[in-house]
Amino acid sequence: MASFQDLVQAVTGLLSARGAAAVLQLNSQTRERAFEAYIFSLVLRAVRNAGGTVTVVGIQSGPNPKPIVFRGGPGEMSSHAQNFAFAQCVLSGRSFEVHVDVQYQGTSGATHEIDVSIFDGDRARAIRFSGAIPGVRHLFGAIECKFYDSALGTALGRAFVGLVNDCGTLRVNSFVTNGQSTGLARYFSHGRRPQPFFDLSPLRPGTANRFVGHVEQVFRKWLGIV
Repeated sequence: MASFQDLVQAVTGLLSARGAAAVLQLNSQTRERAFEAYIFSLVLRAVRNAGGTVTVVGIQSGPNPKPIVFRGGPGEMSSHAQNFAFAQCVLSGRSFEVHVDVQYQGTSGATHEIDVSIFDGDRARAIRFSGAIPGVRHLFGAIECKFYDSALGTALGRAFVGLVNDCGTLRVNSFVTNGQSTGLARYFSHGRRPQPFFDLSPLRPGTANRFVGHVEQVFRKWLGIV
């Protein structure tokens, strides 16, 4: 099983620019939070693979922050409490952002924390100016990240399906975990439920590549990229 250091090393490698190593600050030194940062980094890799540009930004400092600060828990997109990092992406003329541990207001009015989210770029800039909680109308993607030592129950799947159902139309909706569960796999196999990825970690590059390829293909289909 991947250790905390395995995850941090993978994130550092994925986020490092040419000739400059990334410096990370995880406010929660746990594998769960490091796993979210790892999935965030894989989504950025998918954007690049599809031909897009990616810039990691600190909300206080601007592009290419050092360190790259990840929240220790759910928070507001507009928070300036620290130099929280997010990614600004442009792909086929579409501007969007990728965030970690940001809260959104669902169609029901309930507030949801989304581990890794993809949100409209113009609307995100307006949110940072206004300080409002972003709604899901401009939410393009929601990814649930579960790093567990214990067995995974189907209740985790049901909870995420409920969240997805309250988020309107999503282009990307995936449940990713380092674990395995036949019952959970069967649960996600029905209908149009989110795409699951099991046994995903830096120690399983084949699974990581499959996840990146899936996200890349969703982007390509969404934006009509050959």
